[in-house]
Amino acid sequence: MTNSPNPTPNPNRRRRLTADELIAIVVAMAGIGTVFFWGIGQKYQSMNFFNGGTSILGNDGANRKIGLFDRGDNSAGQERRTIANVATRDRQEQSTTTITAPAQTIIKTVEVPAEPTKTTAPVAIVPAPIVPAVAPTTPVSTTPVFTDVPKQFWGETYITELKKRGILDDFGTGKFDPSKEITRGEYAKMLDRAFADKPTTAITSNFKDIPANYPRKEAVYKSVQLGFMTGYSPTKFAPNQLIPRYQLQISLAKGLKLPVATSSDQTLSKFSDAKEMPTYTREKMAAAVDAGLVIKDKTADLLKPIQKATRADAAALIYEVLVKEGKIQPQQPQ
Repeated sequence: MTNSPNPTPNPNRRRRLTADELIAIVVAMAGIGTVFFWGIGQKYQSMNFFNGGTSILGNDGANRKIGLFDRGDNSAGQERRTIANVATRDRQEQSTTTITAPAQTIIKTVEVPAEPTKTTAPVAIVPAPIVPAVAPTTPVSTTPVFTDVPKQFWGETYITELKKRGILDDFGTGKFDPSKEITRGEYAKMLDRAFADKPTTAITSNFKDIPANYPRKEAVYKSVQLGFMTGYSPTKFAPNQLIPRYQLQISLAKGLKLPVATSSDQTLSKFSDAKEMPTYTREKMAAAVDAGLVIKDKTADLLKPIQKATRADAAALIYEVLVKEGKIQPQQPQ
């Protein structure tokens, strides 16, 4: 076989890489590896190869510069820790990855958890202080129950209280005429109204001087049945006769069945005019005095027993009886 001066190279023989080629391969592999790990570590921003390799990580509120070639501010160890931390957070937040094919840019869409609803602490509502409702004050009427009974009249309190209870009659247009002398028939009407709840006795009377049309006929008979009054005879009552003051007190002592005083003379001795009344009336009068049924007079030691009684005198005595029976709350006389 002739030895050729330029032998043909063997195609199966491997050519050794030069030093420059090995360096180029190592640099290329390092670059690819760097780009790969750096791309994985991108959490929010895509990688820009044409802007100095700068990426913004906005999740933690700090701008960090991670460059492919400018690595002066960060060491390799710091980059590896940063990439590992980002990857860990990616797994915890269960992010989804979308890869855009043409530019091989990795875009990570992160499902940001909804911000927890802030629970507002319940506001304590302090109720406004309850102000008790004040009932409107009913104005006290200064108008007298009768136009002729002023507040200054001595018997105004008694007359007013009895009028409120329908015991007193109106003897005119809004008038009571308190100082007018009272008749037996008028007094019988007051007794009938004041003590209508008391039991009656079966007394049969037929007063000839009480006509059928007499306005106080029923009251007269009722006062007799209650035991307060009696006729002068079985047929005579004398309804229009005026009444002496002592007869008012005696009638109440009889009708209320007041106990007889232990000593009538001793009870009546304090009144200088007690001897003016009939002797048979002294026990009943003493019982009335002991019960407090005394017509008030300017002179304390006088009864004035034979003086004609007025409408105000009768109202005052009936008022005192109703107070003692608890039917009227005592009022302070004017």
